[in-house]
Amino acid sequence: MKIGYRTMKTAIAAGLAMWIAERLDLHYYVFAAIIAILSIQATRTKSLRSSYERIMASLLAIGVGFVLFELIGYRPVTLVIYFIVFLPLTQRLRLQDGFITSVVILTHLYTEQRLTVDIFINEMLLILVGVGVGLVVNMYMPSLDRDIEETRKNIDSRLASLFYDVAASIETGVFNRHALSLDETERLLTFGKDASLKRMGNAIGRRNDDEDYRYFRMREQQFELLRGIVQNVEDIGFVVPEGKKVAAFLRTVGDNVRPEADATRFLDELHELLIDFRASPLPGSREEFEARSSLLHILQEAEQYLSLKKRFANTQKK
Repeated sequence: MKIGYRTMKTAIAAGLAMWIAERLDLHYYVFAAIIAILSIQATRTKSLRSSYERIMASLLAIGVGFVLFELIGYRPVTLVIYFIVFLPLTQRLRLQDGFITSVVILTHLYTEQRLTVDIFINEMLLILVGVGVGLVVNMYMPSLDRDIEETRKNIDSRLASLFYDVAASIETGVFNRHALSLDETERLLTFGKDASLKRMGNAIGRRNDDEDYRYFRMREQQFELLRGIVQNVEDIGFVVPEGKKVAAFLRTVGDNVRPEADATRFLDELHELLIDFRASPLPGSREEFEARSSLLHILQEAEQYLSLKKRFANTQKK
């Protein structure tokens, strides 16, 4: 059985928070462990945000709860009114993550049947211990740099192979469904984008921007264009002379699939290819017409693909 790092952090934070709260002789010290567990989030930014919401919601809960208990009394009906009032209030103030914490604090007040300075200090220390321990433990985040770099390489490799397979299908008129499958590429794109977003969420105090995230967004847009290219290749069942030029061009694109490769030269080459393509004699049969039409659509998709690549390269230079 494999134990993940987040499971280890949760266990350590819970145990440490409960131990500190017990050493401070706080009532309901187990509650500190619960807060620490809730403070372990997927990223440091989320952890900070949720901790802020728990502290603010808890202070609000003590204030609202005290007023209602003093006006109505420590009765179940008061709890009903509290929930009716407090839940919309947390949503309006964007403190939803603190709702559960506030409910537990309210039950403490209900159990004690009073609010004194000592009880208030006890509740605040429970919150601060739980939140503090959770934040400190959650500062450890394993580096995602290697995973992201490896994913980028795999995506580039798969895109290059895809262009080679498309070129082969155009030349032979045989559609290789297995070779032109996009499932694994789609999975890699999802993983890479999620990993780069997570790394951005861990970069506290830095600019909320990430080159790798922009890369995966660019590849995601290109991926949709590649779907169109594959669909058009599937429709080609007739080999035409123009296919050799298109296939050669696509192999060149595959050889230079790296995002830093200059797309301007390939766009110029593509435009010349389109001019030659449109100047070709009219097709002599319906099959030839359909094949050339699919090739034209492939070139148009490739043009958009290269334009996205050029735009990405330009943003990297800024």
